[in-house]
Amino acid sequence: MGDNRRDDGRSGRDEVTPSRQRTIEPAPDSSPNYHATGASLAALLLSLLCFGGVVLLHLVRGEINPVRQVMSEYANGSHGLIMTVVFYAFGLSSLALAFRLRRAINRPWAKNLIPALLGLAGVSLVASGVFEVERPLVPDTLEEIIHSNASVAGFVLLITTMLLFSVACYSDARWRPFRFKSMILAVAATAAAVATFLTAQTGWSGAVQRFLGFAVVTWLVITALHVRSKAYSQAR
Repeated sequence: MGDNRRDDGRSGRDEVTPSRQRTIEPAPDSSPNYHATGASLAALLLSLLCFGGVVLLHLVRGEINPVRQVMSEYANGSHGLIMTVVFYAFGLSSLALAFRLRRAINRPWAKNLIPALLGLAGVSLVASGVFEVERPLVPDTLEEIIHSNASVAGFVLLITTMLLFSVACYSDARWRPFRFKSMILAVAATAAAVATFLTAQTGWSGAVQRFLGFAVVTWLVITALHVRSKAYSQAR
């Protein structure tokens, strides 16, 4: 008996029709284009202005002993305006970095807490520049008390921010390469802050305070640099 089925040479194979064809589209890149912001640039430039101002004061105010005398004394006498600018630059750099870090940290507990602490530190440092520094051996005025307390509060808030931020770096891929630098500076700043109280009545208070300021300003600079870097923009 003949086979009535038509053998057209395609037996055992599925016919591929246009309706069954599938085009595999590449997955869209969900990573947004990264652009460094003006806030991080402002934080960087203001921090460098702060550092440069202090270096300049050491050159033009040779009568002040950098080992024995604290930096606030530069606000009195000649070129006192430079120290006022340093206070403002220090505070505004903290505020600018606080604004930038609002969207730069993934950890839920850190993305609001760290910018808030950094912002408060910035306000305190600006206030320390607004209120006048009293001359040595003169009874403290209200302005001097506000200046001193604002300066202490600003540094305490900054050091707290540095420590918390260093911890947050460990669980954020964009900041993980930065964690050791941040922690080293945070620990150094903490040690210097403790030492300022221990050396208050010694001949080393100026040197310890300058080391503290250097550690904090360095942290501000390298944090602003990292958030603008390729390592930060490519990490996901």
